[in-house]
Amino acid sequence: MKISSFDLNLFVVMNAIYTEGSLTKAAEVVGITQPAVSNALARLREKFDDELFIRTGSGMVPTHKTENIISDVQNALNLMQRSINEPGEFNPTSSERVFRISLGDISEGRILPYLLEYINKNSPGIVIESYYTARKDIVHSLATNELNFAVDPIIPRSKDVKTQKVFSDNFVCAHRANHPLTKLKKLDLDALLELKFINISNRKRGPALIDVELSKIQLQREVALRAQHFLVTPEIVRSTDLVLVCSQSFAKKHGLQFEELPLDVPPVEQYLIWHSSDDNDGSHIWMRELITEAFDAAKTS
Repeated sequence: MKISSFDLNLFVVMNAIYTEGSLTKAAEVVGITQPAVSNALARLREKFDDELFIRTGSGMVPTHKTENIISDVQNALNLMQRSINEPGEFNPTSSERVFRISLGDISEGRILPYLLEYINKNSPGIVIESYYTARKDIVHSLATNELNFAVDPIIPRSKDVKTQKVFSDNFVCAHRANHPLTKLKKLDLDALLELKFINISNRKRGPALIDVELSKIQLQREVALRAQHFLVTPEIVRSTDLVLVCSQSFAKKHGLQFEELPLDVPPVEQYLIWHSSDDNDGSHIWMRELITEAFDAAKTS
């Protein structure tokens, strides 16, 4: 099959069906009608002599043929999209590129001030859009260019993404000034279990890392407040006897006193995640380096 005889827009439709799992949703993404998507799929089936997608109760499921070629299709589409968005060599001083990044509230606080200060001085045309994307949607959003980067403590199980550890720090027990803990020479396990904690999670239930470690020795802490966002906690900690398990850098940044935990808890880690098709893109390399610098600065500030 010669490419000159192939309508390349059909690959756009194929990718949309693959990522959305629905003809209706694919039509919305591409910006055409659902019958037009059905017509494009019929033409694709004829070209490849394969069903490509099988309709099931859970959506359009790709065939082996589709699975074998979709990575190349996505890479080609991303390459063409980058050529349109950023013709020629990437020049950060004159570029008007928009970078979309999925960040949690703490990561926003850690790196956005640094990024925006640098960009404002050196690359004033660059635009940053930050919003949280659910973990289950990260790979899909990167593949469809809804996102350029994500920062998350969990590495996605996908061969289509690249990752880099950009942050690692120890957990500590943060508290207000003049808290009864300050009278102790060292925080031990018995004293820890007498404290009332703030637990931060966007889930209704489920253990934090410290809870996992405590459960290994059949112990449980007392949680007095369960909230969604870390950035609400410094004011609460400063005005109550509640304590917070957080990264050492977070405690320092917000002027909280802290103690080392009396048990081993794995460090807090964050990974920068991007789609493998963008790995060698000049603009992506530039932004990856800048994000890494921002996290390094957050650790030392």
